[in-house]
Amino acid sequence: MSLTPLEVKKQEFDKVFRGYDPVAVDAFLELISEEMAALVMRVNGLEERLLAVQSTVDDYRQMEQALKETMANAQRQAEDAREAATREGELIQREAKVESDRMVADAERRRSSLEQRIEELESSERDFLRRLKAFLDEHRRTLGRSGSGAFVAIARFLATVALLLALTAALALAVFAVLVLVLE
Repeated sequence: MSLTPLEVKKQEFDKVFRGYDPVAVDAFLELISEEMAALVMRVNGLEERLLAVQSTVDDYRQMEQALKETMANAQRQAEDAREAATREGELIQREAKVESDRMVADAERRRSSLEQRIEELESSERDFLRRLKAFLDEHRRTLGRSGSGAFVAIARFLATVALLLALTAALALAVFAVLVLVLE
């Protein structure tokens, strides 16, 4: 049974002989009615606050759920980004290895080519010097037979000059060939 403050205030009792003092009963009912009205107002205020707090709690729960979903999405995106970066790093590493191997192979081919070219130049130089020496020896013998000392001196001088020129030319050719191969 739910009573309102107004019902308490308006409640009337039968009057009996030797019963309670009607003024005291009315005063007490007035006091109870006022207290009850205050309590009803307080309960109504608390119910309003409870509804507001429940609404706030619901809002917080929704925000919490949204934050959880956002965090889960962020974690998934971070994991996806990390995996993509790992794959890209591995790809770059493989490409760098292939390029490095190609560069080493190119350098090895160039080195081999340079060594071969140097051997060819050295062989050409030896061949040239051998032929020059044979040529000069032949001319020295011819001049030696003629008996002329002046011709022998001139021939020796020219042979020395020719030998020096030949060595200089061979050396210059070797250096030029190496530079050409290096700059290719």
